[in-house]
Amino acid sequence: MRNMMALDDGLHRIEQQSQDQLILLYEDPETFGAGHFVLYPLHGSSPRFAIEEQYPPGVDWSDEDRVPVSWTWASEARLPQPDGSWPWVTLSEGEVASADYETLLHITGGWADALCELIAREEALTTAPVADDGVGRSGPGRTFLA
Repeated sequence: MRNMMALDDGLHRIEQQSQDQLILLYEDPETFGAGHFVLYPLHGSSPRFAIEEQYPPGVDWSDEDRVPVSWTWASEARLPQPDGSWPWVTLSEGEVASADYETLLHITGGWADALCELIAREEALTTAPVADDGVGRSGPGRTFLA
């Protein structure tokens, strides 16, 4: 149980450190197909990082006293297919023993940092048209490219 709480606390720290770029959701993998803990970009639905609890035989998520023996994780993105659909595609995945939750937090943090950096770079792009105000350019025959 302690490992579950430590993982939950660590995932919330990752969410807070994202500076409002990511949101941590608790989901039902049987209904949504992702995981028990899923990080999404706050604006948009792809990519995502899903963590699913793995239990010993005979135990499932509905058991209030459940304690996972491990966690599986997957980095996923929606990718276009020739038929026009956009299914979730696994980009990378792995499994971590429950006692090794710090490794899982390190992997998750690396994913979150990379995504936040990508989001920041995309936000820095401008859609303003390129304009030539003529400053510093003189002489006949000069063009914007010359």
